[in-house]
Amino acid sequence: MHAPRTTSRRAVFLDIDGTLTTDLGEVPESAHAAIKEAQANGHLVFLATGRSPLEIDPRVEAVGFDGMVAGAGAYVLYEGSWIVDKHLSEAEATALTRALDELGVDYSLQGRHAMHTTVGHRSRMRRILTQFGLTDLEESGLRHHVIDSGPLELDRTAKVAFSSDDLTTFDRVQARLGTEYAIVGGTMPGLGTGGGEISMLGVHKAAAIEALLPSVGLGIEDAIAVGDSGNDLEMLLACGVGVAMGNATPAAKEAADFVTSSVGDDGLHAAFVRLGLIEAAS
Repeated sequence: MHAPRTTSRRAVFLDIDGTLTTDLGEVPESAHAAIKEAQANGHLVFLATGRSPLEIDPRVEAVGFDGMVAGAGAYVLYEGSWIVDKHLSEAEATALTRALDELGVDYSLQGRHAMHTTVGHRSRMRRILTQFGLTDLEESGLRHHVIDSGPLELDRTAKVAFSSDDLTTFDRVQARLGTEYAIVGGTMPGLGTGGGEISMLGVHKAAAIEALLPSVGLGIEDAIAVGDSGNDLEMLLACGVGVAMGNATPAAKEAADFVTSSVGDDGLHAAFVRLGLIEAAS
């Protein structure tokens, strides 16, 4: 049980894909309005995403946040400084990529400064983005998945996303790497039914939130987490209130204190009203 809150001010942590944005990467107007009203009321609103900083969509950045947790907890940005910045060692990244290559799995290595993608992953993501109608890649935060990022920076890798439509791929990756890394199902459009994300053990959104909160003078009991999938579970359980979207996975709904409506059905706005962060529309 969390300690009682000692302030009316709250810090809200929002996942992006499936929570803040639709499958097309759009931020519903009701969500945008709710965030700005909550901030005007004195609350802090942060992103808490599995995406690397390079993958944040310009449409999301345009909303204006008080900071962000990125890379599923590998990074925390607050007041212009990266107060959390975690990476694999070069030896760890080399062993990880060797294992994925041996499994025949396509992937992207994600860091704060650069990304490196396999040829198969680039081809797949370009096809998926075209199907989504995202032909202007400069308008998509996923554009780094479809370009050759240049030299591989193994010592700057924080997280790996792997893509596949083969349902056995996730299980094979889990069996090979699951004791050394945290592996969850894909939370980003395009990774496919057999895709997923690989993070360092102990690196997750809840740990990053706990590292950030002292900087804003709040405790974990003052934090609100909103998410929809596997890499949100820790923060949904750790924060004073955890909210799952109506389109969330069963595990996310189970971890949350309550479930709001889906992202496309004004779910974020409804959650902000229920939590008393904003007023209900008259």
